[in-house]
Parts: sequence; C-alpha cells; structure tokens
Amino acid sequence: MIKNSTLFNTAGLWLLLLVLGTSCTVSQKSADQDREAIEGVMRQQSEAWNKGDLVGYMQTYWHSDSLVFIGKNGPTYGWEKTLQNYQKGYPSQEAMGKLTFTLLKKDRLSRDAYFVVGKWHLARTVGVLQGHFSLVFRKIAGKWKIVADHSS
Repeated sequence: MIKNSTLFNTAGLWLLLLVLGTSCTVSQKSADQDREAIEGVMRQQSEAWNKGDLVGYMQTYWHSDSLVFIGKNGPTYGWEKTLQNYQKGYPSQEAMGKLTFTLLKKDRLSRDAYFVVGKWHLARTVGVLQGHFSLVFRKIAGKWKIVADHSS
C-alpha cells in the first residue's frame, strides 16, 4: 500500500510540475507576443507621424476622455484635447519632422497592462527635439492602447 501511495505521489508531483511548466511557457509566450504587439504599436505611431498623419498617430491612444497626456504644460485629459494640442504644436510636416523611438523597458503590470519607458527623437530642419517618455498600455477590446503618456 505504501508503494502505491508513493507511486501516486511521485506521479502527481510530476503531473503538477508538467502543468506548472506548461503554464509558465504559455505565460512567457503570451508576454513575448504582448511585447511584440506593443513594439508594433510604437512602429505604427512613428510611421503615421512621419507621414504627417496626426489622426493616424492618435489611433494608438485610448479614444476616451480618461486618456491622460502629461507634458511640459502639465496634464491633458482626453483624446480630442490631446489631438488638438498635437495639431497646435506641430502644424506642418516640417514642424513634425521624422520621429524615432527607442524602447528601453517594457514591464508587464498585469495580463492586460504594460509600463513602457523609452526615448523619442524628432529630426527636423527647424531644430532637433528629443526626450524620454513613460507609457501605460492597456489591452482594450483586444488591442493595445496607450492610456497614459508622460513625455518630456
């Protein structure tokens, strides 16, 4: 009887380890896919910006009054107001220049939230601009959206 119990416990332990290992692998694969999707969102942003398409650029943001953008003038709330500020600050293709991002850190906060830190660089004939940003991404309706942006 003890041998059967020991055999069951050993088999049960191996089964548990197999399930946990598979779960970790699936979780890591999911996290890797999320990070790749977020990198894709950032590429989509820079591509739209570099075409002079601010509305396209803003498609990566949460289209909500609860969106928060924090810049040199303090917080701005809402998708529409954020777009208006971009349009005012970058009224032409020349003012927009060419935008590139360098992602420095992508931390998973939960299954549907990430914290991203990076650098932005704007090459323009009217003067180069650059700085850093921190973003909070949330998965909303199956898509990664920026819900908070702090850029300096």
